[in-house]
Amino acid sequence: MNSVRILVVEDEGAVGRDIRKTLTRYGYSVGDIARTGSEALEMVRRVDPDLVIMDIRLSGAMDGIEAAERIRSSYGKPIIYLTALADEDTIARASRTEPEGYLLKPYNERELQSAVEIAIARSRSREALVDREEQFMSTLRSMADGVIATDIVGNVTFMNPVAESITGWSYADARNRGLQEIFVINDGSGRKAPTFMPRSRSAEQQPGRRVMLMTRDGRQVPVEDNSAPLKDSHGSLVGLVVVFRICDDEGGNATSRAESLRGVVEGIADPIIAFDRHWKISFANQRAVEQFGSSHEGLIGEGFWELLPQRVHEEKFHDLSRALEKKEQCSFEFHHDGSRRWFEASVYPFGEGLLVLMRDVTARLEQQETASRMEKLECLGLLARGFAHDFNNILTVMLGNLSLAEMKLPEGIAGRRELEQARAATLRAQNRVYQLLTFAKGGAPIRQRIDLKGLVGEVQDDMERNPRIGYEFEIADDLGEIDADPGQLRRVIENLLRNSEEAMPEGGRLKLRIENAPAGSLLRENLPSSMELEDAADYVILEVKDTGHGIDDDILDKVFEPYFSTRSEANATGIGLTVCDSIVRAHNGGIVCQSIKGEGTRVLVAFPAPVQPGTENGKASGKDFSIGSQALARPRIIVLEDEPLIRQLLVANLEHEGFDVFETDDGVDTVKLYMESYQKGNPFDLVIADLSIPNGVGGAKAIEDIMQIDPAVKAIVSSGYADDPVMANPESFGFSGVLPKPYQPKQLINLVRSVLAA
Repeated sequence: MNSVRILVVEDEGAVGRDIRKTLTRYGYSVGDIARTGSEALEMVRRVDPDLVIMDIRLSGAMDGIEAAERIRSSYGKPIIYLTALADEDTIARASRTEPEGYLLKPYNERELQSAVEIAIARSRSREALVDREEQFMSTLRSMADGVIATDIVGNVTFMNPVAESITGWSYADARNRGLQEIFVINDGSGRKAPTFMPRSRSAEQQPGRRVMLMTRDGRQVPVEDNSAPLKDSHGSLVGLVVVFRICDDEGGNATSRAESLRGVVEGIADPIIAFDRHWKISFANQRAVEQFGSSHEGLIGEGFWELLPQRVHEEKFHDLSRALEKKEQCSFEFHHDGSRRWFEASVYPFGEGLLVLMRDVTARLEQQETASRMEKLECLGLLARGFAHDFNNILTVMLGNLSLAEMKLPEGIAGRRELEQARAATLRAQNRVYQLLTFAKGGAPIRQRIDLKGLVGEVQDDMERNPRIGYEFEIADDLGEIDADPGQLRRVIENLLRNSEEAMPEGGRLKLRIENAPAGSLLRENLPSSMELEDAADYVILEVKDTGHGIDDDILDKVFEPYFSTRSEANATGIGLTVCDSIVRAHNGGIVCQSIKGEGTRVLVAFPAPVQPGTENGKASGKDFSIGSQALARPRIIVLEDEPLIRQLLVANLEHEGFDVFETDDGVDTVKLYMESYQKGNPFDLVIADLSIPNGVGGAKAIEDIMQIDPAVKAIVSSGYADDPVMANPESFGFSGVLPKPYQPKQLINLVRSVLAA
């Protein structure tokens, strides 16, 4: 059981409960939910959580950023921010509190789990680093030898008590002064000795040197010293360390002291090279020798520029010449062609020449590139989400009115065919919007029990066939219904068919086959292991096969990557199979692409089969949900919708079917109207609520408040935000059904009757 305690700060009760439910399922300990900044501060003091998940926008005088800032400064707790669309100033304020991460609403369970795991890992790593630093400093302070540490440019950053005693300098006075000013040494004859003497790897076993140290008050003290590079926990050079002691008559055990030094400071992990004013290498550590592929003796005396690509010489010669002349620091990045690695070179004045530390930054640059791609996808997700909501509202009005017009016009009348074509085009536009949203955000599926055979039939009716291609559709007669998002499943089928068509520009044969694959069947056993299916589960298998040119083996594993395409046409987006992969995985299924060059390509998709075919959520399907059969005398329905045209369309459709409809455009009015009716003993039979009401109370909050009045309320949630968690899991938020926009009148009426009859 996970012992990590998490405090959730969220003023939307339903959202907070959903987060707690998810985290608890993953084994985290989540107590009461704080709704305000003040509550969060009090609960942090009382509960002492390991992590705080904080909504940026909280009701009350203190927003989430201010609360997080106080929690970080007073208690040092790591923070993850929850945010919807936030302005630039808000994000800038939040960044200054150094959060462990952000969760952009809406988010799925995997994103939440990943953010929490990363935040906890970072927090524990930081605590461990602090502990190691404290242990390290304690060791240095307790050593019998004097220890002085510097930063990368030689300024003193640490002195232990023994070093203070021998040199006569207190750490407070020596701090940030140059090492040469504090540790002044000569060879005994009065000739100045170098403070730091880089040594070859073969000289590591040699004893420390004997020198004369001039103390702060001018006394000469014989000491024996050793010096070495100082590295951080990642092995990167951060400075120097000098360990020394006063010489005894016998000279002391220098070898044991050198071993003691190596116990405190290890060799650096990055290549480091020193060269003189003539660009000749005077020192190279073992890592530099390994990196540039030469013997140690061969590097010493070689020209520095001979190690680097010619283009680096041409681009950076002026900068390094200036650094050499002016004794300045500089830095640059370069690509080492031999190892195919990127390095960041940090250059420092060193004696009469320069010291160059080369850090391997290949992983960092690759992470930055990956992060840049992810940021672009997130930006696309934000754009797609807002676009989808607004456009779906428009499509809802168009689709609804076109459907109403079709119902009112008799068959065969002039213009009827044009109306049907317009409605079909509107549905295709809806699918394109959902496809963009699925690719950008990986929207969670809105599952329902669907007839896959009927869905394929609809796709066949709507698709424009290529006359040069022979089509074959083979669907098993005993194929049952499956639990899936019909819109997303349709996009998978359409994308696979379109890909196969485009793979055969000269024509060919295209076959779509769907059949059952129960556990233990021959078909199930012969499915590729790369699909990663559950051994004991039943699946429905969709196969799309073409006789096109096929795909080369070396690129076959890239076909599901974003933007990858084997076609060079301007309209080749490279996201079709990425969308399919995202949808199939969201349905807990599997997808694999197989191809033979010159013979064609075959894509297999597996969707989990329902445990109890022919039922929906434990209720028998196929009921007659007409009002008369259920003896419902004009059921009363509240509609919450802020778009006037959509609200009018809803009312018109519902009243046409014999319902009494009451309109509201804000959740506050919806709750008030429901409460008044409930208190009079005449509760409403159904609430149809839009999820998002700008500058008002939306459907989730309204139903949460209504459930406090009537826990048995029946409600349907509707939204153009098809990727919202409420749409994917409506029961957790008090809803009995879900109606994604845009929808046709018959979809609305069928769902209303189904919910009322349940």
